[in-house]
Amino acid sequence: MKKSVKLILLSALGAFSVFSTISLSSCKRDKCKTISCQNKSSCDDEDGSCICAPGYEGSMCEVTTRNKYTGTWNVDEYGTISGRNNYIVAIENSILPGATAAEVQITNLNNSTFGRVNATLKGDTIIIPEQTIDNKRVLGIGYLKNDTYYGLHGALTLRYKVTYLNTGDENDFGYVIGTPSSWHK
Repeated sequence: MKKSVKLILLSALGAFSVFSTISLSSCKRDKCKTISCQNKSSCDDEDGSCICAPGYEGSMCEVTTRNKYTGTWNVDEYGTISGRNNYIVAIENSILPGATAAEVQITNLNNSTFGRVNATLKGDTIIIPEQTIDNKRVLGIGYLKNDTYYGLHGALTLRYKVTYLNTGDENDFGYVIGTPSSWHK
């Protein structure tokens, strides 16, 4: 009889341990329950932070990245085969079908009759993937920076190059050599 009581007590203790383990582990706090990530972004289950969709940033992905870039910019640049030049460019939301909030288009890049140059944004970085427009190949990368006169994100340093396909000449604006193009709003 003592053996059967011991067996019953051990079985009950084992069942209680399993039940307690399951109950306690199911009490894991859902860190994303009170988080409201915006703009089709998702919440990271591990730390409760928002994982922003391309083109958005901020703690809740509430900021549209391209808003820092869109508008009219005054450009001052000096290329490897061109003299100093000052002109105006515009950065606008992309009008390409299916474009995301991380895509923009630049008009009047290099003060030329370029069509719209496509670019992608990631935080404070603008990337111009290699593309051919009007018999010119262009590519580049730029960074927004603080500017004491223009304020936060009032200045952009763009490193790019233009290759003229009919002659093979390259005009470099700090992409490989030369001086980067300086833009201000």
